[in-house]
Amino acid sequence: MGSNAETIKWVPFGALALGLVIAGAFWKIDKSMEQPLPRLSEMRQQPDSGPSRPPATEGKKLEGQTAPDFSLPTLDGGTMTLADYRGKVVLLNFWATWCPPCKEEMPSMQKLYEHFKGRDFVMLTVSIDDKTGDVAPFMKELGLTFPVAFDPGAKVGADYGLTGVPETFLIDKRGTVMHHLIGPGDWYQPGLVSAFESLVDRPVAAPGA
Repeated sequence: MGSNAETIKWVPFGALALGLVIAGAFWKIDKSMEQPLPRLSEMRQQPDSGPSRPPATEGKKLEGQTAPDFSLPTLDGGTMTLADYRGKVVLLNFWATWCPPCKEEMPSMQKLYEHFKGRDFVMLTVSIDDKTGDVAPFMKELGLTFPVAFDPGAKVGADYGLTGVPETFLIDKRGTVMHHLIGPGDWYQPGLVSAFESLVDRPVAAPGA
């Protein structure tokens, strides 16, 4: 298996101490990561074909920048608007039902969602499935209850420089992208949960702080 840098990239932002905590907590590499991640275009066109690794230079560099706002229809018939969650830590995850690594990480995502439910933390997930009707049965099968929005044309994904799925963006309470992570992860590791606890409990920093 290649180095973590080939499959996962993260850029610390903010306090160095917190960055080191998160760096130590990210990631337990699942068996699914023993195979390279497929390009988004190849996965969408040929979901059953063998994967190929996206070049490390692909994708926008959003760390340290304001997360692009969006409004998308949701599975429950509502609308998911990123700006509505300013003042909360946001875990934004792009995925698809036909993506095996997405399916592997979702049980730990559900645990993280339940752990922080009702606090200043939100998990927003965006399905890029062309067949949006596949999403509800998939969620039911896995017992997933976190919010899901639909982006079948991956237009919002393009705004985020999506190179494949799953990809996750950690956004702070001021709406700034702290980390961009490519690939699946074990989201309910004790060290990672502790890092999120620190983020959630931290007051919103004043502009320029």
